[in-house]
Amino acid sequence: MSNFQEQINILVEVQGVELEIHQADRLVNALSNEAAALDQAVAEREAMVSSEKAALDGLRKAYRDLESEAKVNAEMVVKSNEKLRAVKTNKEYQSILKEIDEIRKKNSGIEDRMLEQLETIESAEASVKSKEAELAGFVQSYREKKEMFAAKEKRERQSVEALNEKKARISANADPQIFTVLDDVKKKVRGLAVVPVQQAICMGCHMNIPAQLFNELQRFDELRFCPHCHRIIYWKEQG
Repeated sequence: MSNFQEQINILVEVQGVELEIHQADRLVNALSNEAAALDQAVAEREAMVSSEKAALDGLRKAYRDLESEAKVNAEMVVKSNEKLRAVKTNKEYQSILKEIDEIRKKNSGIEDRMLEQLETIESAEASVKSKEAELAGFVQSYREKKEMFAAKEKRERQSVEALNEKKARISANADPQIFTVLDDVKKKVRGLAVVPVQQAICMGCHMNIPAQLFNELQRFDELRFCPHCHRIIYWKEQG
């Protein structure tokens, strides 16, 4: 095997390792995105439960306000009844009775609202309890998945590290100028930068190359490029 053929083989091997690195990096990013999506899902569910609990606290406060108002009114009725015992005219007596009646009617309305509020509170409490249970289950599942994603991501990062070391070992035997050319080609083409030619067809763009160029490829004496896609090409014997 010629030295130049060895250099081509190094380029092909490095390209294969780079593809593995790219795939591992994509998996790492995908795992990271999935973990971030889980974080967001938990945050949204926690915010929803927090919002419902805040609404429940508001209902309870409103009930306490009604309760306080009813208590004040009840005390007013007691005081008005005490005033009845001290009145001296029928007019004052009737006025106080009317006042007591109005307070009692008002309290009756408040008590009705309190009953409605209690029903609303009970419904809200049941909803919050259910949402908290769902959240607890989701958080448990979330933690398990996060641990799984973290373990997978760690393995993939270790794989990337090992592949980079492998690439460095392979590249150490290459002519630096060849890698300069390879980097230039990578900037110009999408996908593989080094491709074989089989039966006079470039495996990068699947176009026929000139017969003379196909014959020259088999010499392995210099870098050659596809006249159509401009990738680095090399002759690969049919298996």
